[in-house]
Amino acid sequence: MTTELQHAVYSSIVQKNAHQRISKKGVIIVSKKAWAARAAVVGFGFCLIVINIQIGLRLDDLLIVYSNILPLYGILYLAVGWFFYRNPATGKVGNDLVSVIIPVYNQKAMIDMVIDAVYSSTYQNLDVIAINDGSTDGSKEILDNIKKRHPSLRVIHKENEGKRKAVAIAFYQAKGNFLVLVDSDSIIEKTAIAEIMKTFNGNSDVGAVVGLAKTWNSQKNILTKCQDVWYDYSFNIRKACESVFGLVMCCSGCLAGYRREAIQDYVPYWVRSKIHDSEDRELTSYVVASKWGKKQLPHVYSHLPKYSHKLMRSMADYDDAEDRGLTAQSLFNWRAVYVASAIVYTDVPEKFRGFLRQQQRWKKGTTRVNFFVSTFFWKRNPIMATIFYLDFMMAFITPFIITTVFVYEPILHHSIWIPLTYLGGMQAIALAHGLDYKFRNPSAKNWKYKPLMNVLTAFVTAWLIFPALWNYKKNQWLTR
Repeated sequence: MTTELQHAVYSSIVQKNAHQRISKKGVIIVSKKAWAARAAVVGFGFCLIVINIQIGLRLDDLLIVYSNILPLYGILYLAVGWFFYRNPATGKVGNDLVSVIIPVYNQKAMIDMVIDAVYSSTYQNLDVIAINDGSTDGSKEILDNIKKRHPSLRVIHKENEGKRKAVAIAFYQAKGNFLVLVDSDSIIEKTAIAEIMKTFNGNSDVGAVVGLAKTWNSQKNILTKCQDVWYDYSFNIRKACESVFGLVMCCSGCLAGYRREAIQDYVPYWVRSKIHDSEDRELTSYVVASKWGKKQLPHVYSHLPKYSHKLMRSMADYDDAEDRGLTAQSLFNWRAVYVASAIVYTDVPEKFRGFLRQQQRWKKGTTRVNFFVSTFFWKRNPIMATIFYLDFMMAFITPFIITTVFVYEPILHHSIWIPLTYLGGMQAIALAHGLDYKFRNPSAKNWKYKPLMNVLTAFVTAWLIFPALWNYKKNQWLTR
């Protein structure tokens, strides 16, 4: 594809994705009818939970009672994300030098557009570093040609050692006190970096930010349409909820920003680790961790118990959750927030096998980092801590809840109402998620696929926790 055609495709996709509007107070604008629908969904959800608990108590069946954990934490995300989120991009843009790090591995199809989009930013004081991690598909030659078009671009070629090693090496080469990470399959909008800098400049306690990721290839097939509406939920509800408390758990690698000082103490340890599978999640956890959690850095606090060292080493030695890992590290003394006005388009898997490989990688990395974060997160905001521990627990017990509701109850208790009620509630909430996507973005076409995505999540991806745990010590990308 020629550069001119690539830009034409980009312009077409951006035009088709009318943005959600944000008020001066940072509220994502929806109609009064949408607010009424939100209130009804939250109220309905809580009523359904109460009814199911009463049924469980009446039947003296604790399995029915505990099966309500899944909808409970889902309703908590909705209530907080819908009613309390405020976009944090409140400061001035400024003109600080920003280092943009783009790790590249076998991405010849998109890397032209990715780098051109960065140089098309309204924010111009940029130090752009593209680090080629041993690509074998011709990306090396393409990067060298792009440098002719953008002379200020710094291209680093290295042997293949994994994304995290590439990001860490670029970190040492970066000149700016603010770092923006952009994946090589993700294309930022012109104002994305400016919105990130408005957030840093308006919030001195923010150490990490994540933008709104939208799917680049959302209209390709049913799978990408499902992922499109799932991405909207993941960012505009889940991350919006976490952002209320300054505790976003994963600044996704497609577009994440960090203050250098929030992660600089961790990177030296990170770069010495055995690299191959988890950096953005890991840095995020570092940003917002408590001082108690920070003591788990084994190379700094060697007097801690062995289990703390093992958890930290496990998180730092793998590349399967780099975004959550980076975020986890930045959580020590800083807040991590979601910026709904910083937008990026990312390429998602179009084939089911690739999707499953990606989801398994994420499951493994999330589990690895959450073990570490769980050792200190109880010290944070009690509401967000409750949501976090419920979420962590759900990764392990969701398959058992599904089995209880759809196998145990109808077969052993001959109760068809429990699975029907559960499925009805699950799909009603999924429909509400989809409608909310439509409320915020009237041009959205894929909102109706959220119920299908919820079925896929409950009956397929939730079960990937078992192969993820089975392959817990394997260090592999599982994507390309």
